[in-house]
Amino acid sequence: MRIRHSILTFILLLSAFTAAHSQSANDHIFPAMAVAKPYIDFDSKGFIIQGKRTFIVSAGLEYARIPHELWYDRLLRIKRAGFNCIEIYTIWNFHEEQEGKFNFTGDHDLGKFLDIVKQLGLYAIVRVGPYYCAEWDNGGYPIWLKFKKGLRVREDNKPFEQYVDRFFDHLLPVVFKRQINDGGAVILVQLENEHPNGWGTIMSDGYFKRLQSKALQMGMQVPYFFSGLHHASDPAGDGKLDDDKRPNPWFSTEFWAVWYSQYGAKPGDAGLYDRRTWKIIAHGGNGYNYYMVHGGSNFGYTNNDEDAASYDYGTAIGQAGDLRTIYYTFKRAAWFSRSFQDVLENSTNGSAAYKSITADTTLKISARTSPAGDLIFLDNPGTSKISTALNISGAEELLAGKKISVQPKEIYPLVHNYKINDEVTLNWAFSRVFAIVKQDNTTTIIVDAEAGDQLLLRFNTKAKASSTFAAIKVANDHVVIDEKMPFTGETPVEYGFSTGSQTIRVLAMNRALTDKTWITEVSGKNYIITGLNYVGESVVKNGQFTIATETPLMQRAAQKGILYTDKKGLVFNLNMQKSNQQQVINLSNWQYKNAAINSVSTVNTSTWLKSKNPQPMGADADVTADAWYRTAVNIPSNGKYTLQVKGGGRGQAFIDGKPLAKWKLNDNELSFDLKKGKHTLAVFTAHDGRDKLAAYLGPIDEVDSKGLFGTALIKKGGPFITELGDWYFAKAVEKDDVKQGPPAFDTSVYKKYKIGADVFDLKEGYAWFHTTIPQQPAGTSKITVLFKSVDENATVFINGKQVAHHDGWNQPFEVDITDAEALKHPINLTLFIENYSNEGGIDQPIKINAIGDATAITGWQLKGGPGDAMSIQGWAKLNAAKQMKNAPAFYRTTFSVPQVTGNTFIWRFDPASLGHGSVWVNGHNLGRYPEKLDMKSLYIPECWLKSGLNQLVVYDEDGSNINKTRIVAEEVAGRIIKEISIPLN
Repeated sequence: MRIRHSILTFILLLSAFTAAHSQSANDHIFPAMAVAKPYIDFDSKGFIIQGKRTFIVSAGLEYARIPHELWYDRLLRIKRAGFNCIEIYTIWNFHEEQEGKFNFTGDHDLGKFLDIVKQLGLYAIVRVGPYYCAEWDNGGYPIWLKFKKGLRVREDNKPFEQYVDRFFDHLLPVVFKRQINDGGAVILVQLENEHPNGWGTIMSDGYFKRLQSKALQMGMQVPYFFSGLHHASDPAGDGKLDDDKRPNPWFSTEFWAVWYSQYGAKPGDAGLYDRRTWKIIAHGGNGYNYYMVHGGSNFGYTNNDEDAASYDYGTAIGQAGDLRTIYYTFKRAAWFSRSFQDVLENSTNGSAAYKSITADTTLKISARTSPAGDLIFLDNPGTSKISTALNISGAEELLAGKKISVQPKEIYPLVHNYKINDEVTLNWAFSRVFAIVKQDNTTTIIVDAEAGDQLLLRFNTKAKASSTFAAIKVANDHVVIDEKMPFTGETPVEYGFSTGSQTIRVLAMNRALTDKTWITEVSGKNYIITGLNYVGESVVKNGQFTIATETPLMQRAAQKGILYTDKKGLVFNLNMQKSNQQQVINLSNWQYKNAAINSVSTVNTSTWLKSKNPQPMGADADVTADAWYRTAVNIPSNGKYTLQVKGGGRGQAFIDGKPLAKWKLNDNELSFDLKKGKHTLAVFTAHDGRDKLAAYLGPIDEVDSKGLFGTALIKKGGPFITELGDWYFAKAVEKDDVKQGPPAFDTSVYKKYKIGADVFDLKEGYAWFHTTIPQQPAGTSKITVLFKSVDENATVFINGKQVAHHDGWNQPFEVDITDAEALKHPINLTLFIENYSNEGGIDQPIKINAIGDATAITGWQLKGGPGDAMSIQGWAKLNAAKQMKNAPAFYRTTFSVPQVTGNTFIWRFDPASLGHGSVWVNGHNLGRYPEKLDMKSLYIPECWLKSGLNQLVVYDEDGSNINKTRIVAEEVAGRIIKEISIPLN
């Protein structure tokens, strides 16, 4: 797979990568150790947890992206949506930001997080790395790893493995202490992540064996696997999930739900991912993990180069904890799959037996059959509703004159011969079942139907049943509910019957009400609550059922609810005092502090890192996105000069403390005017996140380095770097064509080529690429051809002669041309490119550097970081006349937020008119701006705000105007909260 900056391209490439990789890898899972098997086990048909067939409905989130004060809240929201599991990364640089200094406290307290997971009755899948991806800075690798000699990541490399071992020595005991067989939540462990060479149980080299042996040595006892299982935005694909050769369940560890390029939901998202989820359920999947269910925030400097502070992901639970439409979509599929998990975790493909139940060929039929019963799925892939009669042997009388309506894109489940208890079997459910809830001797079946839909259920009973409901038809050995769904509004339609010691209750409600229906367990008993927008914490004490309720600020506050115990439904009214959130808090009384003092000649640099040549950001152990470089230059005469140095990110040069010019460091050169004499050259550098290094193996010392690095040169004149254009290409037949040298350039053979274009149609192949380097000025002794990325292997020819070969894409390399005779004329530059997967060609523009002989600038000093944002020294009232223009600046003020009891107001910082930088509220770093999503303001977690004055500090790297910034409300995410108690007697 290639590393690209285009999000759409990344999606396509990763999909292609996982599809291609699955042919050579597998989705197998290593079994549990004997001591753990009674607690977590599996066979080819499903997972078995604590002796019960269990469908794993998992929610992806990262504790690293959530303040620890909000962990319980976010996990409870996940549980309320029917999830029984969470999946997390244990990101390396989050726990070992500084080499050898491990942090497992506060927001980093993984143990506490997993304990809360257990407290809520959820399971955990833990992905321990050491690589993560996750749109996280450097893919989760600590920056200090870049400066370890001989280190190659994700390979059988001793330096890398020794640091992995040390990290695992601290990390794995936290995880393994909480395995399910030791009373914890952890049921599965993933070693590595999305490695090109090892998924499932594939161990392609010693690196994987090292990870395995280390984890087992440290006490891993639950099942585990490498890299992941079935990553895709539509994991079920064409629905062929059954595999007789698979020794374990089918599971997707990354079902991509929406995408990280999005804030909030788009129209159609809920329906799209609803269908993709039901495809898994209908075709034999045994579980799935949505990546993500709650995205959260990239606090501090944790974002990669594709995002900023927000990692909302557009998914079910918003960055600020609000519930989106897709939340209820996830909830519906979760409760159904868990209700019928003893079927779905022990089934075979039963489609053949039911292929003729409808004459409508536009409906696709699939089925799962098991000892516990059958599930049949009517799939309407079209865009129009289909109403169809069903032809089922033995149910002709029940179905006579009736039709089932399947909505566009819906996968509609039917239930057959499902054993509810020893007294009752659900012979047929032709209405949609939302959930089945066991409540002591009562079993409640919640069905979903709109007004006018057919309610049609038949129960077989061991003995004759009794019922007080007129709509229920009771016979000696069966019970039937057969009527049109009446208009229900906010109240379910209730049916019920008893037989033997068992009671069956059916609650029929429309979809709007199932969205407001919650299943909660308190002290081992299940309760059902309908009519509320959200149910949080619940407790039973002194005969009272007390719940924390919540409704969005923008919705009607009055609600009518019903609490269903095992015996009755208790009606209650909930009247919330509706509250309007103030929309804007204007900011004033700003203070300013110069953040460019490191540019002046008199600054004390005794603690700075000193080196001959500039070192990349992070060489001094700083982990921020900012750094200063300083050196001295002696200019022989007035004039225009060009500075050349490799770099990554953004830069601003200062001469003797005065701003000189800004440039993109990746351009590697800057031209400016200088006066004769000795000067202090200071360069401020910043970046917007490092690459996540997806699928990258090998050395990381020079991959996506930031700041300045390598040899620095200065020369009068310039600029000296120019981009080569006018490219052509011609297809080659085979790899050995390179031995014959490039074919003569002829436009009848060579076709025009645009940099970045794929000439291989996403397939393996070979091609020639040609351009002409213009004749250089007289006296030029050397030019260097700069290759930033060639996809993927390249052989370089100068005037038909091979001069270099390079293997690997996304890796810069250079070729010098020093032949004096050749430099007197235009030069033919030809590349032979070998492509082995996906697209190929010349990834990035190829440039030439004609600086030749130049003066090296040595004696560099480095200091990372913006400075102490919380320092009380150096502040003054903002005065534009005293502020240094076009230079980094600190700004500070205070603000107050309204405090209304029972409300959660959501506030965000709007960096309007600012450039690039970071924001702190009460000492907490909100993350980087500008945002790259539709939401441009930065979320301020409510737990970080306080009554009275709150301090706001902004570090703007561009020194932009601060006066247009504001604190703004995200009213759609605000909530009204109220506690209500309902007598149970």
